[in-house]
Amino acid sequence: MSPIPTLLALALNLPFVGPADQVQILFTTGCSAPRGVQNEYRRMLDQEVLPLLLGERILNRKVRLVLAGVTGRSYTAPSRVLETPDPFSTSRLALERQRKELHRKALQAFDDIRKRTAAECRPGTEIIAALKASGERARGAGRVLVLTHGFEQSEIVNLYNYGLKLHLPETRSNLRKRARERIGLPNLRGQEVCFAGITAGYDANANARLTANIPTSGFSGRNSSLKAVES
Repeated sequence: MSPIPTLLALALNLPFVGPADQVQILFTTGCSAPRGVQNEYRRMLDQEVLPLLLGERILNRKVRLVLAGVTGRSYTAPSRVLETPDPFSTSRLALERQRKELHRKALQAFDDIRKRTAAECRPGTEIIAALKASGERARGAGRVLVLTHGFEQSEIVNLYNYGLKLHLPETRSNLRKRARERIGLPNLRGQEVCFAGITAGYDANANARLTANIPTSGFSGRNSSLKAVES
């Protein structure tokens, strides 16, 4: 049995303190991930993520849910915003009715984003740019869940390159400098970020040697909290 359900439950509950006003879900789509991987992200959203977000939480607090694609053009990738009703001005019965409707709308948003990014296909996976865009969308403290294989492929870095030597401090320093100069580092102040789905098992072109590079190549900084969840 896959450990992903348990890990997602931990990612959405334990690392984060208290309910959040805003939750952003970034998922790799378009030409950046095999269709089977995208289907798995949709399944995770349907069966694990949304039930956690739209459970008892919405009975006590309004939640702003943002869905966005991680693509070869992440900074301008399509996104969708959904908001739960204000629990202080909405009856419990009405909130219960809204639960299923919001679940349906979130899955439809996933499908719409996937369709659009497939039509506007551009090779690559701009994870850093997706995080930068999520930081700019944030409204106060919140959480960001990134469903991705973890392999950045952009003008900043190609993590499929065996010769990167990311274990060297100077390599990571040069990488941060390049990101700062090209697009600017993500401003994730007040955001808790969790990665789910980082694995070489989903990609025929990757292996354990490449996967080992991923945790050492993050842009956590002192203003954000990045937690890698490996499946």
